[in-house]
Amino acid sequence: MKILLVEDDPAISQVLTTTLTNHRYTVDVAADGKTGLELATLWTYDLLLLDIELPNLDGLSICRQIRQLGDKTPILMLTARDGSMDVIQGLDSGADDYMTKPCEPSQLLARIRALLRRGGAATSLPTLTWGNLCLDPASAQVIYQGETIPLRPKEYSLLELFLRHPHRVFNRSAILDHLWTAEDFPTENAVTNLIKDLRQRLKSAGIAEDFIETVYGMGYRLKTAPIAATADASPITELGPLSESEGASIADPESMLLLEQIRSRFQDSLNQRIAVLEAALATLQSAPLSAAEHQTAREEAHRLAGALGTFGYPKGSHLAREIEQWLIAYMDGNQGQAEQFQDLLAQLKQAIAAPSPTTTVANPPVPVPLVLLINSDDPLFAEGLQHEAIVWGLHVEKVLSASLEYDRLRKSNLAAILLDLQQSVPGQSDGFLLLQELKQHLPGVPILTLADQNTLINRIQASRLGSDRYLSKPIAPAQVLELAMRLIPQATVPQATVMIVDDDPAILISLSHLLEPWGMKTIGLSNPNDFWIVLTQANPDLLLLDLEMPTFNGIELCRVVRQDSRYGDLPILVITAHTDIDLIQRVFEAGADDLIHKPIAGPELITRVTSRIERSRLRQQLDRLRRQQAQDWQHQAKVDPLTQIANRRAFGEYLSREWQRLGQEQEPLSLILCDVDCFKAYNDRYGHPAGDTCLKRIAFAIQESINPSSDLVARYGGEEFGVILPNTDLNGALRVAERIQQAINRLEIAHPDSAVSPFVSISLGITGTIPTAQHSIDKLITTADQALYAAKERGRNTYCLYPL
Repeated sequence: MKILLVEDDPAISQVLTTTLTNHRYTVDVAADGKTGLELATLWTYDLLLLDIELPNLDGLSICRQIRQLGDKTPILMLTARDGSMDVIQGLDSGADDYMTKPCEPSQLLARIRALLRRGGAATSLPTLTWGNLCLDPASAQVIYQGETIPLRPKEYSLLELFLRHPHRVFNRSAILDHLWTAEDFPTENAVTNLIKDLRQRLKSAGIAEDFIETVYGMGYRLKTAPIAATADASPITELGPLSESEGASIADPESMLLLEQIRSRFQDSLNQRIAVLEAALATLQSAPLSAAEHQTAREEAHRLAGALGTFGYPKGSHLAREIEQWLIAYMDGNQGQAEQFQDLLAQLKQAIAAPSPTTTVANPPVPVPLVLLINSDDPLFAEGLQHEAIVWGLHVEKVLSASLEYDRLRKSNLAAILLDLQQSVPGQSDGFLLLQELKQHLPGVPILTLADQNTLINRIQASRLGSDRYLSKPIAPAQVLELAMRLIPQATVPQATVMIVDDDPAILISLSHLLEPWGMKTIGLSNPNDFWIVLTQANPDLLLLDLEMPTFNGIELCRVVRQDSRYGDLPILVITAHTDIDLIQRVFEAGADDLIHKPIAGPELITRVTSRIERSRLRQQLDRLRRQQAQDWQHQAKVDPLTQIANRRAFGEYLSREWQRLGQEQEPLSLILCDVDCFKAYNDRYGHPAGDTCLKRIAFAIQESINPSSDLVARYGGEEFGVILPNTDLNGALRVAERIQQAINRLEIAHPDSAVSPFVSISLGITGTIPTAQHSIDKLITTADQALYAAKERGRNTYCLYPL
């Protein structure tokens, strides 16, 4: 579980971080509101802990902006504000719970557990199980057959992650995001080592069955629990779509049961669907179809074409599409013979009545990728590679060059080649000639060359012949496979929300069960009339629209989305059983990004959906970077580069804006000008670098003496500072001036050449008024400047107040 803590008090932050970490939570910490909001929008967290009073951006504003983005992550306000109105404001801003500081750690942990359960991050059952392995989140213990298994914190977190999402595939990047904080910078190799350690730890505890399955090109997922062991154990507490092990055809019993329920509901509906077409046929045999009857029959044929293909009836899908085409021709005036419709319908009923085919809703077994080791005469090295390959989800096959079968290799799941370049070995070809031959016969397959001689001429020759990596012996098998994995194309699966709009509930269910194992949340909608309401509530990352639906079709919905300023760039994929060129052109003209034909193939759907989401997110990231860059430029244009407080330009803009506002509201505005006493003498003695440090410390001290939410401190020029105090009368300005002077005195910056004090001191000029037409900003500044010079004439290290 990963938590974002936004807290500006280092002591409280450290205590909370330690408490949460000790209870197996991964914690990211932000010390100001702006950083907290950026982390919350860039990363995925299970819960947010927000203070209210924060620098740069308060907790209430963070909460509101997060909710405006459609983010439903549980939020717990943790603040010292305990008033009734404070609690109301916190909850109204979008927080799920509110606690006041100081708080009892056990109560805080209980609140966090409750919010995680409420937000869906935890399951309804307290214990997560896999066979006879049990993980109790409350006690943070892992037990196998009555014995406790000691795990390191990261191992425990990884085990919990897999158990909470038993059918989810996690790539290395996703695991890094869940288990490591934003301040850590581990490589993806850290994930590989962690998985290896967890496997070894569970094996040492007596668990013979491998716990984690490597899904080539995608990442890792929980393997199906041993059936014999699960008979006496509670099921895993999250039920998802079908998940299959490598080479296996049997999924876990619960998933199989769920899949059978879905399939059973679809088959139960077939008689009713066929009855619609039979009714149309009966009408045709005695009279022409009415417009309503024709539309009903055509829509049913269209839905059947997609649903039958998805549920494993390819012939039935083809026949339903032919019936649909016949009905389209009938509407266009080519009525033809009703006998043709009758014959197609009879064939369709026969195809449906055939023995039930294997469903295609579940993901097919993923073939293990092959790594070919050629011409190696080191049996220990080959054995080490084959053993290490299991960790990476690979299979290593050792062959001699004379045994290469290129036709077989082209049809296999060949992922990479390791070629030993050693010379003059009986039964083996020259290494460089073989490298050239491999590139010709197996283009696109990455080749790593292993060489005894680490010479420049060998490296150049290998490079010329197409070697992707040149490795010098001796080298560890783990290092070789790590380099190979970098060359093998890796598919990435985004965490995303996909909204599916299809008037056929069976299609909605099947598409959801294709997408959800890859970490995607799906929202199905069968009634297009509710499209806009669901869209604005869900804020999806991608839309899947059926082309033909009652009331509003996919083209119309696509146009509606494209004309909206908020959702105009949302990726849209249209699903259709049609292949008509004109219709396809209309789909793309309406703004669709891609088109998927029914029946839907699982791998094609996953590839197209993930690529569109990744492309969209990359564009959004670039847009955010551009906006952030523009904001940074604007910010830097108003910041003094030395002291990092506002510069004179920002001072003038803020003073002008507040002068106008307070003039309308008839509220007071005060101004303080400050000047460092005898600063030239300080620079002459210590040098300009020391002088710069002195100005930085003074600027910070002044900043700490005001209210940063309303007041402004600026470097007015050289060693002079200006302080703008909106809604502050002269008495309030006088108190601020006294605080500033005391803060400077507490710094005790030695200044032996000062004529007024052994330490650096400042003089202050104060003025203020209620802005009116009779006064001006220039007069305000002039009066403050006159007061400042009066303070200097009085001997410095003092202040003078001049009313305007």
